Amino acid sequence: MSLWYDVKGMADPITDLTSQTEATVNVSDDKHKLRVLLELSHSLGTEIVLDKLFAVIVAQVTDAMNAERSSLFLYDDESQTLWSKVAEGLDSQEIRIPLGNGLAGTVAQTLTPINIRNAYDDSRFNPAYDKKSGFRTRSILTMPVLNQNNRLLGVVQVLNKRTEPCFGYEDEEFLVAICTHIALAVDRAQLIESYVKSQRLQQSLAWAHDIQTGILPKPFGASRSDIDVFATMKPALDVGGDLYDYCLIDDDNLCFAIGDVSDKGVPAALFMAMARTAFNISVRSGTKSITEVLRTVNDFLVDNNDSQMFVTIFAGILNLKTGVISYSDGGHEDPFIIRRGRTVEQFHKTGGLAMGIVRGYEFACGTIQLDPGDSLVLYTDGVNEAMNKSHKMFSTPKIGETLLSHLSGVPARVIATDLVSKVVEFAGGAPQSDDITTMAIRYLGSESCLI
Repeated sequence: MSLWYDVKGMADPITDLTSQTEATVNVSDDKHKLRVLLELSHSLGTEIVLDKLFAVIVAQVTDAMNAERSSLFLYDDESQTLWSKVAEGLDSQEIRIPLGNGLAGTVAQTLTPINIRNAYDDSRFNPAYDKKSGFRTRSILTMPVLNQNNRLLGVVQVLNKRTEPCFGYEDEEFLVAICTHIALAVDRAQLIESYVKSQRLQQSLAWAHDIQTGILPKPFGASRSDIDVFATMKPALDVGGDLYDYCLIDDDNLCFAIGDVSDKGVPAALFMAMARTAFNISVRSGTKSITEVLRTVNDFLVDNNDSQMFVTIFAGILNLKTGVISYSDGGHEDPFIIRRGRTVEQFHKTGGLAMGIVRGYEFACGTIQLDPGDSLVLYTDGVNEAMNKSHKMFSTPKIGETLLSHLSGVPARVIATDLVSKVVEFAGGAPQSDDITTMAIRYLGSESCLI
């Protein structure tokens, strides 16, 4: 009895040696994993370009997990799909997987890892990739990549454990740790990529603004003593959807137009450029009435209008000898006339349909008589519909009140810019919701002393 107790009470040399060996192996394995994680963290931390980071992640994960192959899928929240930028060993063709489809799609949907011993025994596995590449998938470990806010960034798959039939529990834990580092690297790279794209967009918009401004007509300056024209545009965004144009058809006739596209931003700016170019070409292609010009431009816009936009317009031809304006309207705002030394009146025009809607539309023609010293003032609805912080509109009557201060006769530049200044002052810092454009045409006739 005593021997039995003594034997039971003694440490078993064989068992003790085995325990020490396992402990040594575990410590060694932990040190190896720690070293791998440090190396992985360093590798991922030195790469900030998303495209290059994909390749680094796949190579590092394959090596760290002692696997034959790895794949990284990123999650596209907008389309609810996973897409593969890099699939090691395959070509670089992009792969898209809907949320919930296959092993990767299921992990993305459930945010739960999947570890399978034999891929071909699992109905969620798609053998098409093996057939395409000639690779034979045996075991698969699929893990979600989550950021610190538990938001899905993507999914990592590792294929075929080199030294074992399949991936074990310790492999799962190790890949969880690896995915933490991947999430930090992907999050950072995506933020940097978004910032760079934003900067590029801002630069592109700045260039677009310069190009748009560059194609607008320049003031005549002192080259003409019978006419004074000035227009200004203040876009709500970087580029605008308002347009204006003016040019001399010949020595005796000035053609002009102001318009407002039905949208804002880059799409409206492109449509605006198309409309203005069509107008300018139509005017310069020969002597035409203003109704013919608008009909030509309208048909062109209808035929080239996949975006389904339209543009309101007021256009006319001013005879510089008589002061008579022949005009046509496409659903635009009523202009104002400053009768020098007398009054300001809102001119109620003959209306018409906006351009880009109905092909073959016949625009009506009306006339306005200007006397020497009178000014025609045109604007877009960004002026009269401008709002202050109390959501009160500037209003059309307010335009007339503002113009009353110019009865004595001032240059067109003063009229156009002062109206914009009054609108900005009225808004009082409220966000600008629409483009603001004004144009003043001051007819001087033969009385050049009025300048």
